[in-house]
Amino acid sequence: MKTPKPAPLTIQVLPLEREQPPKVPVACRSLAELIHSLGTRKEVSEAWKVVPRTLALRMQKPETATLEELQRLAELAKLDLPTVFELAYYQMRNPVVVPTPQLGRPKQH
Repeated sequence: MKTPKPAPLTIQVLPLEREQPPKVPVACRSLAELIHSLGTRKEVSEAWKVVPRTLALRMQKPETATLEELQRLAELAKLDLPTVFELAYYQMRNPVVVPTPQLGRPKQH
């Protein structure tokens, strides 16, 4: 008999502070979606204090993240650590397609 898969945790996250139109909460069900929803990969990697390649690896394989990295990510996203763990755990059990970085030309200021 198959055990039904548990429903994924869904949280609402606001993107990082920046000079743009008002922020709108984004639904996230995995660590990859959480990271992607916070802003551009460059913005998030700088704020999270990881290099962009590490950020991409954590999005693909959340099991490679250190406790310190997850704690910093929780603080950055204004979430508690158990919630970030749950997102990472869900993604490890149910692999997701990692969101692609936004394509196109950078915005001119």
